[in-house]
Amino acid sequence: MFLIGAKAVFLPLFFLYLGGSLQASELTIATDNAPPHIIKLTRSGIDLDITLAVLSKMGHRTSLEFMPLLRGKQQVISKKLDLFLPTFFENDTELLFISDAIIDYRPTFFTRINDDIVLENIADLANKRIVTFQGASKYFGAEFLAMSQRNKYYRELHPMSLLPELLLKGRYDVVLLDYYIFYYFLESHRTAEVFEHVIFPSVEAHVGFNNKALRDVFNEHLVVFKKTPAYQRIINNYLSL
Repeated sequence: MFLIGAKAVFLPLFFLYLGGSLQASELTIATDNAPPHIIKLTRSGIDLDITLAVLSKMGHRTSLEFMPLLRGKQQVISKKLDLFLPTFFENDTELLFISDAIIDYRPTFFTRINDDIVLENIADLANKRIVTFQGASKYFGAEFLAMSQRNKYYRELHPMSLLPELLLKGRYDVVLLDYYIFYYFLESHRTAEVFEHVIFPSVEAHVGFNNKALRDVFNEHLVVFKKTPAYQRIINNYLSL
């Protein structure tokens, strides 16, 4: 009878200890510099802060390694690192497990209010002086790609930090950029000068894991965290609105 009672006490204590050791584990995150979603200089950013907050709620310590995202993905798949972010348009595989969306990227067209430009579809972009990020022509479908090839005023430039100022100086009529990136680099007192046009749907950003159980627990905590004021505070912290 004593042995049965001892086992009844020992097993919960054992699993409690095991759970505590898992919670205290350190996870290494692969990511790349892309302000304001990931900011290497301050080791912060919207996507990163959200992910770190959720992992902290789970009890994990974290460290960061900055590298191109494709390399980070391979490092996670080979189990040299634990997770990487952000990733887009991916589904689970045998080696990689994709989280629920941590945030939606919001491709947005920006114009100057005083220009009174109407943008409701891609056809409205014809002959507009457009500037956007490098590689944009390949992200938004065949119609946008065709427009970019026909429009002699279409440009893709790097770095993205320059684009809001190029718009406000009148160098271009339209800027296509993620909502958060645009307002991060726009001076706060200039927000009244721009107008937003939404043609494309939002794009979900995710975290990639090589451990399904870890991903599943992350999702459970993420859905709770996204309902808290702390989630929106993280986003607001990086906007100049």
